[in-house]
Amino acid sequence: MAAGTGKLTRALIGTGAHVIAVEPVPGMRAQLVHAVPAAEVMEGTAEAMPLAAGSADAVLVAQAFHWFDTPKAAEEICRVLRSGGGLGVIWNVWDDSVDWVARMQELVGAHRGDTPQRTTSRWREQLAATGLFTTLTDRTVANVVHGSVDVLLARTASVSFIATLPERERKKLLSDLRALVAEHPEARVQDQLVMPYVTQVTWCRAAE
Repeated sequence: MAAGTGKLTRALIGTGAHVIAVEPVPGMRAQLVHAVPAAEVMEGTAEAMPLAAGSADAVLVAQAFHWFDTPKAAEEICRVLRSGGGLGVIWNVWDDSVDWVARMQELVGAHRGDTPQRTTSRWREQLAATGLFTTLTDRTVANVVHGSVDVLLARTASVSFIATLPERERKKLLSDLRALVAEHPEARVQDQLVMPYVTQVTWCRAAE
């Protein structure tokens, strides 16, 4: 659900499962179809999925649950899941215990405005309050990604509230981030930037 351009979908295809990627934004769906042709791509939202009742073994959501109307999404997810089917919510977040990452988050966060955030969303409490799912279980693992500075800047530029900035502001932010990385040689191993993330996984099952 909320498959975006298919980052999680690509990983799921490798499991051999029949993967249905649901995404409401036409531009993202177009990229998704191109990037992951093995997936079945459909238009829909978390509150209205184009799937039959009881047709899914699991629903997975990465980086998006804070955008949902949680009570409505919970009812819809429960509808499409088979009895006892699973819901997984995944967040890949920067490890801001690292100095340069904390500084980067300050620079980027200054442009966030009133954009919905994972950290302020009450999705967990709202999901539990529906009574439609079992108790939430959590696991957190370190996830270090290696790539170029250009990869970092591209990821930053794709963030919703950065992508919509006036061009001059966006360019200045990306320039400031490039300078920040240059000031922290410990962020690099040879020519690769070491990007420390923490992956947080929460799962539960539809109540039987």
